Amino acid sequence: MHTPRRPAPGRRRRVLATLLLALGAGLAGWSHPSWLPALHLGGAVPPAARALPSAAPTPHGAVPPDPGAPLPSAAEVAAAVGPALDGASADRRSVLVADALTGAPLHEQDPDTALVPASNQKLVTLLSLLTHADPGERLRTAVVAGEEPDTVVLVAGGDTLLRPGRSDPEAVQGRAGVRTLAQDTARALAARGASAPSTVRWDAGLFPGPALNEAWAAGDVAAGQIGPVAPMAFWSHHVPAGDLASPVRPDDAAADVAAVFAAELRAALAAEGVAAPPLRLVPGPAPRGAAELAAVESATLAEQAELMLQDSDNHLAEVLSRIAARAAGHPGSITGGREAAAEALAARGVDPAGLVLSDASGMSLDNRIPARALEQVVRAMAVDDTGALAPGARALPVAGGSGTLADRFDDEAGTAARGLTRAKTGTLNTVVSLSGHVSTREGRLLTYSVVLNEVADPSAARDAADRAVAALARL
Repeated sequence: MHTPRRPAPGRRRRVLATLLLALGAGLAGWSHPSWLPALHLGGAVPPAARALPSAAPTPHGAVPPDPGAPLPSAAEVAAAVGPALDGASADRRSVLVADALTGAPLHEQDPDTALVPASNQKLVTLLSLLTHADPGERLRTAVVAGEEPDTVVLVAGGDTLLRPGRSDPEAVQGRAGVRTLAQDTARALAARGASAPSTVRWDAGLFPGPALNEAWAAGDVAAGQIGPVAPMAFWSHHVPAGDLASPVRPDDAAADVAAVFAAELRAALAAEGVAAPPLRLVPGPAPRGAAELAAVESATLAEQAELMLQDSDNHLAEVLSRIAARAAGHPGSITGGREAAAEALAARGVDPAGLVLSDASGMSLDNRIPARALEQVVRAMAVDDTGALAPGARALPVAGGSGTLADRFDDEAGTAARGLTRAKTGTLNTVVSLSGHVSTREGRLLTYSVVLNEVADPSAARDAADRAVAALARL
């Protein structure tokens, strides 16, 4: 689950990213040697692919995945993983450990039993996004001229990481600012000699269909863990507090953006010497072929995907699912997201037996995925030699270093994996999951998925999963 937190300013996020890259370089840089030259995504390179300083430290024991490195035997892997998971306090489990380079299974425990994956569902969303969309794409929030001469239309383009103030080109959250958009719009209107508009219309039609998935628990919605999904929002569906995020979720995120834009536009027009009355707000579609007055662009989809995984951001996962659906030729809806995800899994040869794709974030208890499918998704990204899926493997949190794994692997039995594994976490009240890739002490890259259901003690189950992965790192 995702706990709301205030976004860091762009400069602080950039420095933090550099430090985390230094920690994760030993894994991210060597999980596939061809990633760096392959990741020139139309000139935009995700943060995880930026070159590190030459003096950046390498985590102890991190070596390139050599096909000649010794492959642990099934017996060795079972002896490492089995005892560690004995303390998981889970009545149902689906587990698979495999050799990343060959796909050969090394340890299995009901690997084809489809269980509730919690936030490991986000791995499927990530695969769908990277399969269907361009990781270097940026989402545009635009303003166009309305059909009436006194109207402008704010058009949502899928960016839900907007900030109320000025754009910050160094940020992921807040790269596109509504104040900047309003100021650019005011300048464009002044250059045209146009009179001040009296109406701001906003077009939120990019995501058709229900904004709220009926499979989400009312308590989770009330708690703000998940909620209505809009095609434009501040701070990943948070109500702004000044130029930061509050913990409060909006009732109508797109309407809130439109209201802030209207106020900023009026102020910007005044700065241009154009007096404007309070602007009327009206929802509605933009006219076809309307002239664009101004636009701001988001961080790349690859950067947004990394943020989604690092923070386990439920709202952002649902948004990126809809973006993937549109790229695949489907409506940007709940159903469209499911269809795009199923197609992405099929394209990677993942067996659909038992799979239920209820949502994109993992908040739905109707989701069902076996460990085999999750391991296949991780492996597809970890050893991809085309560059298309590489941003996904790089986006995963680093054990003991970043995101939802920053505070994991913290006891003596788990420290062996710190800096040596990247994985996606998952936690619900009775669900714990962990899927990722890890290097053995001998340099062999292994992929794994641990899905635990009917968990009596989530904390003990998380520790057990961590110990299992740490045991793999010691092989």
